[in-house]
Order: sequence, then structure tokens, then C-alpha cells
Amino acid sequence: MEVLTQDLIRTNFVVQTDWDQGFTGIIELENTGDSLADWTIEFESQFEIYPDQIWGAEIVSREGDRYTLKPVDYNQTIGSQQSTDIYFNANKINGEIIQPQAIRLGSDDDVMKAVEQIEPDATEVTPVSEPEISEPELVSTAPITNAGDNSPPEESPATEANIEPSPENSQDTLSADVDFTLVSDWGSGFQGSISITNTTGGNIDSWNLEFDFPNQIDNIWDAEIEQNQAGSYVIGNAAWNREIAAGETITFGFTGSDSVTVEPQNFALEGSTFNSPSTSDSIYTYSNSALSPELELSREYQGRATFYDAGNPAGGKGNSGFDVPAQSELHKVVAINNIQWNGSEASGAFMEVSGPKQREGAAPIIVQVTDQLVERADGLDMSAEAFAKVANPVDGIVNIEYQLVGPADDYVTAYGYSIGQGIVVEGIADSNPWYPTLRLNNHRYPVESVELIEADGDLIGLERGSDNRFVLNETAAIYGAQDLLVTDIFGQQVTLDDVNISNGSSADTVTGEQFAMI
Repeated sequence: MEVLTQDLIRTNFVVQTDWDQGFTGIIELENTGDSLADWTIEFESQFEIYPDQIWGAEIVSREGDRYTLKPVDYNQTIGSQQSTDIYFNANKINGEIIQPQAIRLGSDDDVMKAVEQIEPDATEVTPVSEPEISEPELVSTAPITNAGDNSPPEESPATEANIEPSPENSQDTLSADVDFTLVSDWGSGFQGSISITNTTGGNIDSWNLEFDFPNQIDNIWDAEIEQNQAGSYVIGNAAWNREIAAGETITFGFTGSDSVTVEPQNFALEGSTFNSPSTSDSIYTYSNSALSPELELSREYQGRATFYDAGNPAGGKGNSGFDVPAQSELHKVVAINNIQWNGSEASGAFMEVSGPKQREGAAPIIVQVTDQLVERADGLDMSAEAFAKVANPVDGIVNIEYQLVGPADDYVTAYGYSIGQGIVVEGIADSNPWYPTLRLNNHRYPVESVELIEADGDLIGLERGSDNRFVLNETAAIYGAQDLLVTDIFGQQVTLDDVNISNGSSADTVTGEQFAMI
């Protein structure tokens, strides 16, 4: 590993959730230098990480209070200007969250250098309420209350103000009802809350709320202060309330200094809007009026993303029939919903995908369709490694945007071929002269049809199966190499010369022929 300097890697510790006895913590790593491979991270803390509840890293060792972690397959390399997150559940110490200290990055003691640690704000380490936790034993039924000299007396009366977004910003912001409630005011400080009701008719994702407020907000829960410039606040969503469903109301609370004489005003809500089905409505459905089976180039689709273990051989090759990629390449594959699968026509298609991380500034990723998401009529089921590049794994299911793209010639697929090498004919071991069959991969755009070119120039179509095989249903046997005409969904055609589809070989044939970039 190269020697690191303090300004190349930045780390940040954030508490995502806490409950009575424990918490969910995040160690964020941002690489501002050159690409970093095969890294390890060490830190000191008294807490106990639950071994089966860590994501984005593995525990190599623990000696006393010092942990050593190594990356998992999908984040062994952190590219330049890229970031990765490590999530874990851990216990509190005497009811307190103990922050990691002395964070060091490296691969051995000779090259380890201290890295910059950004101290978390009080707003990040003292959340007042927690989201729903997937592990039932971790759920706390009581919120955590603020303590200290400025805690509001229980008898303080509550007042409420109902504030709509300001008219001058309405054309640039999302439709929502925003309510401010003054819960308590004890002169030297106050407690307030703001609720947001989504009136857009669709789902809101990755929101932030702008408003003017002269008081200093000292502590906030169920949201994060992204900016405060002389009383002009920008408040962003917390991890667990990033999405606001149509008609749903979410609330965040805060405490601050001094008595409230002017309530928050000039509200403006921004974010992404989605009209994909709800989580419950989109599972085990086979119709979706918002989607047509045929993929369109560069049209932005919206849907849900989940993830699965694409590297598990027990799961089989998937409906496309492609081999399971190498572990290091699993971040490049996904399954597509049962509508756009379109009888395996989507097999091998390349999608550019954006999720919550992209809405925060990360670059979109390109993935290849290798399977069908049978039980859902929207979105993608992504490999766990691909999902981690668009969202945090603990989110489980998120809104994404995706679109069909044609990769450049230098794009290398999960199977080791670059697009510029041309279409790859995958041989099928049980093919024979009476059962001539093939499967295609590495094509820039989805394949519409494959036809056999006879000696006289006539064309005989091969029948496409749901497993992405093309079969020549001839009554007479064929032998030797054949010429094939392949057409993509946009009508582009290429001829593949001298391809043997009846010799029972499972070897790949790299043709050198490729669809042109549209």
C-alpha cells in the first residue's frame, strides 16, 4: 500500500440510530487522493461491535479496545474522489455512545499513517428518536430525551403555527404543508418541531428544507443541519426518513437558544420525486401501467431497488444464463423487473443507475442485466455490491433512477470482455447438429433477433427462449460453422461469420463485431 498523508483520507463518525442499550454507527471514508486498494482501518473504542451486524467491512482482530477491520469485496478499492461507509451495531458504555478514537488507515505498521478524523457534531451523536430497526431486539419503545441546564420544563405550554411554503418560491419547490410547533419556551431556550406533509401526489426522496429563523438551533433529531448562514437554515433528511410517501407526514425536533419571538418562515422544500409503486404494492405484481416491456434508449425510469447475493452459486446463473461473475466484478450485475425483462430481451442490457448516493453527489454506475426480478413489476434487484454503490445497505429498499445506455468501447463487463472486443457468442454444452443453439453476451444494446444466413442468402430465424437461448428449430441437422445476422432493438445489424453453434462446446467465441454507438 502506498504511504498516506493526512490530507488524502478523511474519516467521519456518525450515529445513525440509537436505542436504550446500543446504536448504529457509521464510519465514513472519503479518498481525496489516488486510488486506494487493499486497505485496512484501525481504531480504538470500548464498545462491542456485534460480529454479525457489520456492513462494508469485516473484523480482522480486536486487541483490548483496538479494532482492525478490512474491506469486503465490493469496496476493496476506494477510487480517487470516492467514498465508502462502514456500518455497524454496537453497545453503549454506561448508557453513553463511545466514539472511535485514533483512527488509522493502512495495511501494515510500516506504512500506517494517521488520517484526519472529522469530529461529529452533537447533532450527529445525540439523536432523540430512532427509526424502525430490522433486528427486533434492537428496537426501543421510548425516545431519548435531552438533558442539561437548558432542558425544557415539563409544564411548559405548547404553541403551534401552520406555515405554508412562501409563494415566491412555490414554482421552484415541492408541494408540501410545513407546520412549526413551539413545544416549550423557557426564556433562555426552547424546544420546537417541524412537520412536513407530502402533497405532491408522488414520493419525495432525499429532501431538504430551507427556512429563515433567527434563533440558534443547538440540537436536532430526525434530521441534520446542512447549513446555517446568519439564520438561513438548510435542514436535510436523516437516513431513516429520507423518503416521504404521498400523503405522509414526517416530523423532526430541535432545541435552541433564547426565547422564540419570530417563528421559522420562508419555507422551501426540495428533493427528488418518484411515482414508483410503494414497497408493498410492487411485490408479487405482474403489471405496471408506467412501464412498457420494450426498453427505450436514455429514457429515465423510476423504481425500487433491493439487493441479493449475486455471488452465491447455489442461486444458479440467473435467467440470462450467464455465468456467475468473479467476486471482484459482482458490482456490475443486476436483475430487472418482470415487465422490462420482456421474455429475456433485456438480457445483457446495460443500465446507468442512480440512487440516494448519486443524489448526494456520487457518479452514476453502469450495470448489466443478468437475471429477471420475477416477483416485482418495477425497478431492479441489484447485487449487494452494486446496491452499496447507490445506497447504504442498511436501507434495504430505495428509490432509484435507471436508463438504458450503450457503453463505450473501453467499458469492461463483469465477464472480463471490453465492449470494443465485440459480441461474444457463448457456446452451450448440450448443443448438437439436431439442437443448434447459442447465447449472446457483450452486445452494446439488447438483441432483438438472431437469424441463420443460408448459402443462398435466405434467413432462418432462431427462436428465443426465456433463458436467453437462441435455438434453430430445423428438421435437418446442420454441421460446421455458420454465418449469423444479429439485430438489436434499434434495428442495427451485424454479421457474425463462421460461428459453430452445433459442436457441443461451451467455449466463448469473441467475434470482433459490435453494434455502433447511437
